[in-house]
Amino acid sequence: MRKALFALLLLSLTYAEFTLTAMDVLVDVNAQGDATVTEKLHYIITSSYHISLYESNLAKTDIGSWGALIGSDEVRSHLDNRVVSVENVVVRPAPTSRCNPLAELCHGELTITYEAKPYVRADGEEVPGTGIFTVEQYKPRTTRYTLNEGALQFQTSELGDVVLGENERLSFMLPRGAKVAYVNPLPGNTEQTGDGRQQLSWENEVLAHFSMVFEKEEGLDQEVIGFFIGARSKLYDFLSGPQGLPAIALVLILAGSYLYLQTKQKKAA
Repeated sequence: MRKALFALLLLSLTYAEFTLTAMDVLVDVNAQGDATVTEKLHYIITSSYHISLYESNLAKTDIGSWGALIGSDEVRSHLDNRVVSVENVVVRPAPTSRCNPLAELCHGELTITYEAKPYVRADGEEVPGTGIFTVEQYKPRTTRYTLNEGALQFQTSELGDVVLGENERLSFMLPRGAKVAYVNPLPGNTEQTGDGRQQLSWENEVLAHFSMVFEKEEGLDQEVIGFFIGARSKLYDFLSGPQGLPAIALVLILAGSYLYLQTKQKKAA
């Protein structure tokens, strides 16, 4: 059976210069609900010509060049740019490894990194429903993050559910201190990192009605600090606006009047 599968693999490779063997997508979410996404694509490269072609392009870092070279629609962001603003996309190809000169075969790997954020209007306000997660102040000191429907762009089933093929893994790294409130389907693997972060992973399955909600509660000290930072920001915005100079002048007049009256009372005494 193994010999038959190996022969089938070799037969498929004779008709494909770059064969995708595994894909790993990690969504590293920060406290603002934005994310740094890292996608690793593993390939088997056949024929000395295509091995040389791959190696001669290792200096290129744009996704358009690598998509054209590989000839695969998987060399892309797996987030829907109609929902998520995908920014600062960089491709980092790894040198070939585990080569077999007789079979004219090598392994290659592309690492694609980018930032995922919500769209922002001209006035600086975020467009509702965009970004990977919708972020809301659920209750005092507690922030809720809800996965936006349609943010992911993988292969889908007839019902529109995300389909992770063989050796395809999707992982979410939650912010430090965040706790899962609801997730469906349950992850196949859950890991706790040393710095108190939780990673949820799914692999080789259909994510039927995929949804995720997690929450992050800030300590009371963070709430107090946030209050003073917000107050300082509002004061700065007020003073730098058109009403700032009149307000400053009024304060100076009142302070001057107070000092004048105090001085006059002392002289009268």
